[in-house]
Amino acid sequence: MDRNQLLSPDIINTLRGDCMQAEKDGRLSAKQMELIHREKWFHLFVPKEYGGLALSLPQAVRLEESISWTDGSVGWVVTLCAGAAMFIGYFNPDLANEIFSDPRVCLAGSGQATGTAKMVEEGFQINGLWPYASGAPEATHFTANCVIEPGGQIQSFVFKKDEVTLHPIWHYLGLNATAGYSFSVKDLHIPANRSFIIDPAHALLPHPVYHYPFLQLAETTIAANIVGMCLSFFDLAQQLFTQQQHTTRSQGVKSKGLELSTWGLAEINMLRQKFYTSLDASWTSHVTSNKISESELNEVSKASLQLAGQSRELVNQLYPYCGMHAARTDTMINQVWRNINTASQHSLLLQ
Repeated sequence: MDRNQLLSPDIINTLRGDCMQAEKDGRLSAKQMELIHREKWFHLFVPKEYGGLALSLPQAVRLEESISWTDGSVGWVVTLCAGAAMFIGYFNPDLANEIFSDPRVCLAGSGQATGTAKMVEEGFQINGLWPYASGAPEATHFTANCVIEPGGQIQSFVFKKDEVTLHPIWHYLGLNATAGYSFSVKDLHIPANRSFIIDPAHALLPHPVYHYPFLQLAETTIAANIVGMCLSFFDLAQQLFTQQQHTTRSQGVKSKGLELSTWGLAEINMLRQKFYTSLDASWTSHVTSNKISESELNEVSKASLQLAGQSRELVNQLYPYCGMHAARTDTMINQVWRNINTASQHSLLLQ
């Protein structure tokens, strides 16, 4: 895939031009956010009748890989916020109309069930603290999972930004511009229509993406982000090996680095081909017969985990050959390396 077919040079330059400053600021820049809204990237899966792009899953995954290749933090925020906006397919229609009447709506959230929801008259009383809401400073709404009391089942909820307390405690190795803050609510009363269930059987919109299994949707989008970052690292490493200042290292080290970068990139592209073949096959089965076999879904999961895990391992094999320049925290190659090794901690890819 030629990423330049999906992203114009102007888009690439805008995103990369602000990536270092965005990391220092701990959030995406105003220019990056304006571009995201202009391109409707937070609404990749939102139906056109609600102002979204209504992309198929294979289309969205390829675009997310390209964005992540350009800037990992932007790719991560787009993917997680677009994933939260995808929940429109499970929303009560009145709630969907209310939230998506704003073309700049942005949903952030957490997948952890670290809240409780007590059933009360006409709704729920919510308490909880949820971590890792990527894009939190930009969000207009937050989604969160809660344990229902009584009952014990897990259900999802939507909160307005002014109903939550943000906790800006993102202090991790990388993805600093994603601003993955925690958020909390205390004794919050919300109406019953702000609850939903993330399951194809509970989809209220007919579009195919809402009826595709959510586990594999999440796995493929996260894997695409990580491989996008890894491809960026290999590009930057190969540039480094050909720059004059890198010749101060021994010729043997440089030759080994070039050999590893060529071989590693070929390995990643082989894994990518297997990944996209399995994703496309499952999507074709989904839209043509409304049924995906268990073996097809297992293959999607397997290919996603292999792509993310082995790509990261190949990056870390190559990293020592990139010299001290790659260890400087003010260089792009170091930022990309830190982003990779932070994103790869996502629990979905550690099964």
